[in-house]
Amino acid sequence: MARYGKLMILEGAILIMLCQHCGVNEATTYYKQNVNGQVSEMHLCSACAQKLTGGFGGLGFSPVLQSFWGDGAVLQPGLGGGRRCRTCGMTESELRRTARAGCADCYRNFSDILTPYIQKLHGSAAHVGAAPQQEQERVDPVAALRTKLDAAIASEAYEEAARLRDEIRRLEGEQ
Repeated sequence: MARYGKLMILEGAILIMLCQHCGVNEATTYYKQNVNGQVSEMHLCSACAQKLTGGFGGLGFSPVLQSFWGDGAVLQPGLGGGRRCRTCGMTESELRRTARAGCADCYRNFSDILTPYIQKLHGSAAHVGAAPQQEQERVDPVAALRTKLDAAIASEAYEEAARLRDEIRRLEGEQ
Protein backbone atom coordinates (compact mmCIF):
# COMPACT_ATOMS: atom_id res chain seq x y z
CA MET A 1 0.00 0.00 0.00
CA ALA A 2 1.45 3.37 -1.05
CA ARG A 3 0.11 6.85 -0.46
CA TYR A 4 0.38 9.71 -2.94
CA GLY A 5 -1.20 12.84 -1.51
CA LYS A 6 -4.93 12.24 -1.38
CA LEU A 7 -4.75 8.91 -3.25
CA MET A 8 -3.81 5.52 -1.90
CA ILE A 9 -2.79 2.68 -4.22
CA LEU A 10 -3.89 -0.79 -3.19
CA GLU A 11 -2.88 -3.93 -5.07
CA GLY A 12 -1.35 -2.14 -8.03
CA ALA A 13 -4.04 -0.36 -10.02
CA ILE A 14 -6.84 0.37 -7.57
CA LEU A 15 -6.92 4.03 -6.56
CA ILE A 16 -8.76 5.10 -3.44
CA MET A 17 -9.40 8.73 -2.54
CA LEU A 18 -8.49 9.41 1.09
CA CYS A 19 -10.57 11.59 3.37
CA GLN A 20 -9.35 15.18 3.15
CA HIS A 21 -10.15 15.74 6.82
CA CYS A 22 -8.57 12.78 8.62
CA GLY A 23 -6.32 11.57 5.78
CA VAL A 24 -6.74 7.94 6.89
CA ASN A 25 -10.05 6.48 5.75
CA GLU A 26 -11.44 6.08 2.24
CA ALA A 27 -13.44 9.11 1.10
CA THR A 28 -17.02 8.03 0.44
CA THR A 29 -18.80 11.39 0.58
CA TYR A 30 -18.37 14.37 -1.71
CA TYR A 31 -19.22 17.61 0.12
CA LYS A 32 -19.62 20.83 -1.88
CA GLN A 33 -20.68 24.22 -0.57
CA ASN A 34 -21.27 27.53 -2.33
CA VAL A 35 -21.15 30.58 -0.10
CA ASN A 36 -21.40 33.96 -1.82
CA GLY A 37 -20.03 32.47 -5.03
CA GLN A 38 -17.04 30.84 -3.29
CA VAL A 39 -17.21 27.12 -4.00
CA SER A 40 -15.28 24.70 -1.84
CA GLU A 41 -15.23 20.94 -2.17
CA MET A 42 -14.13 18.13 0.15
CA HIS A 43 -13.95 14.37 -0.11
CA LEU A 44 -14.75 12.89 3.30
CA CYS A 45 -15.00 9.47 4.89
CA SER A 46 -18.41 8.64 6.37
CA ALA A 47 -17.24 9.29 9.94
CA CYS A 48 -15.83 12.74 9.16
CA ALA A 49 -18.85 13.62 7.00
CA GLN A 50 -21.19 12.75 9.87
CA LYS A 51 -19.07 14.67 12.37
CA LEU A 52 -18.49 17.79 10.23
CA THR A 53 -21.91 18.18 8.64
CA GLY A 54 -24.18 17.02 11.44
CA GLY A 55 -25.41 14.23 9.17
CA PHE A 56 -27.77 16.46 7.15
CA GLY A 57 -30.60 14.23 8.37
CA GLY A 58 -32.29 16.87 10.51
CA LEU A 59 -31.65 19.64 8.01
CA GLY A 60 -30.41 21.76 10.85
CA PHE A 61 -27.38 24.03 10.90
CA SER A 62 -24.29 21.89 11.44
CA PRO A 63 -21.18 23.07 13.26
CA VAL A 64 -19.46 23.47 9.88
CA LEU A 65 -22.23 25.73 8.61
CA GLN A 66 -22.36 27.58 11.91
CA SER A 67 -18.67 28.36 11.51
CA PHE A 68 -19.52 30.46 8.46
CA TRP A 69 -21.58 32.73 10.68
CA GLY A 70 -19.14 33.02 13.55
CA ASP A 71 -19.79 32.84 17.28
CA GLY A 72 -23.27 33.47 18.60
CA ALA A 73 -24.95 33.57 15.22
CA VAL A 74 -27.21 30.55 15.57
CA LEU A 75 -30.62 32.16 15.81
CA GLN A 76 -29.80 33.78 19.17
CA PRO A 77 -31.58 31.47 21.62
CA GLY A 78 -33.77 33.01 24.26
CA LEU A 79 -35.33 35.70 22.08
CA GLY A 80 -39.09 35.68 21.54
CA GLY A 81 -40.89 32.39 21.84
CA GLY A 82 -44.59 33.16 21.56
CA ARG A 83 -45.28 32.17 17.95
CA ARG A 84 -46.05 28.64 16.80
CA CYS A 85 -46.03 27.02 13.33
CA ARG A 86 -49.62 26.32 12.31
CA THR A 87 -48.63 23.10 10.53
CA CYS A 88 -46.20 21.23 12.80
CA GLY A 89 -46.57 23.14 16.07
CA MET A 90 -42.92 24.18 16.39
CA THR A 91 -42.51 27.22 18.62
CA GLU A 92 -40.28 30.19 17.94
CA SER A 93 -38.18 29.42 21.01
CA GLU A 94 -37.72 25.80 19.89
CA LEU A 95 -36.65 26.97 16.42
CA ARG A 96 -34.10 29.35 17.95
CA ARG A 97 -32.83 26.67 20.35
CA THR A 98 -32.43 23.86 17.77
CA ALA A 99 -31.85 25.95 14.61
CA ARG A 100 -33.99 23.37 12.78
CA ALA A 101 -37.24 23.95 10.97
CA GLY A 102 -39.94 21.42 11.79
CA CYS A 103 -41.58 21.49 8.35
CA ALA A 104 -41.65 23.44 5.09
CA ASP A 105 -44.23 25.86 6.50
CA CYS A 106 -41.80 26.86 9.28
CA TYR A 107 -39.79 28.71 6.62
CA ARG A 108 -42.87 30.84 5.85
CA ASN A 109 -44.09 31.19 9.44
CA PHE A 110 -40.64 32.16 10.78
CA SER A 111 -39.28 33.87 7.66
CA ASP A 112 -38.39 37.02 9.62
CA ILE A 113 -36.04 34.91 11.77
CA LEU A 114 -34.65 32.55 9.13
CA THR A 115 -34.24 34.86 6.12
CA PRO A 116 -31.27 36.89 7.45
CA TYR A 117 -29.36 33.71 8.28
CA ILE A 118 -30.19 32.05 4.96
CA GLN A 119 -29.04 35.21 3.15
CA LYS A 120 -25.80 35.23 5.10
CA LEU A 121 -25.15 31.56 4.38
CA HIS A 122 -26.14 31.45 0.70
CA GLY A 123 -25.73 35.08 -0.32
CA SER A 124 -29.42 35.17 -1.24
CA ALA A 125 -32.72 34.09 0.22
CA ALA A 126 -34.06 33.10 -3.21
CA HIS A 127 -33.94 29.37 -3.92
CA VAL A 128 -32.63 28.64 -7.41
CA GLY A 129 -31.81 25.44 -9.19
CA ALA A 130 -33.36 22.48 -7.40
CA ALA A 131 -36.70 22.45 -9.23
CA PRO A 132 -37.07 20.44 -12.44
CA GLN A 133 -36.72 22.54 -15.62
CA GLN A 134 -40.45 22.36 -16.42
CA GLU A 135 -41.29 23.51 -12.89
CA GLN A 136 -38.92 26.49 -13.14
CA GLU A 137 -40.48 27.56 -16.43
CA ARG A 138 -43.96 27.25 -14.94
CA VAL A 139 -43.00 29.29 -11.87
CA ASP A 140 -41.29 32.13 -13.76
CA PRO A 141 -41.71 31.88 -17.54
CA VAL A 142 -40.12 35.30 -18.14
CA ALA A 143 -36.92 34.30 -16.32
CA ALA A 144 -36.78 31.05 -18.31
CA LEU A 145 -37.25 32.98 -21.56
CA ARG A 146 -34.53 35.47 -20.57
CA THR A 147 -32.13 32.58 -20.05
CA LYS A 148 -33.02 31.19 -23.47
CA LEU A 149 -32.65 34.69 -24.97
CA ASP A 150 -29.15 35.03 -23.53
CA ALA A 151 -28.21 31.63 -24.95
CA ALA A 152 -29.64 32.54 -28.37
CA ILE A 153 -27.65 35.79 -28.44
CA ALA A 154 -24.48 34.00 -27.34
CA SER A 155 -24.87 31.47 -30.16
CA GLU A 156 -25.71 34.28 -32.62
CA ALA A 157 -29.19 32.89 -33.32
CA TYR A 158 -30.61 36.37 -33.79
CA GLU A 159 -33.97 35.37 -35.29
CA GLU A 160 -34.64 33.09 -32.32
CA ALA A 161 -33.47 35.89 -30.01
CA ALA A 162 -35.93 38.32 -31.61
CA ARG A 163 -38.77 35.81 -31.22
CA LEU A 164 -37.87 35.28 -27.54
CA ARG A 165 -37.62 39.06 -26.98
CA ASP A 166 -41.12 39.53 -28.41
CA GLU A 167 -42.48 36.71 -26.24
CA ILE A 168 -40.92 38.29 -23.12
CA ARG A 169 -42.49 41.65 -23.99
CA ARG A 170 -45.87 39.98 -24.52
CA LEU A 171 -45.71 38.19 -21.15
CA GLU A 172 -44.53 41.33 -19.32
CA GLY A 173 -47.41 43.27 -20.90
CA GLU A 174 -49.91 40.76 -19.46
CA GLN A 175 -48.65 41.26 -15.92
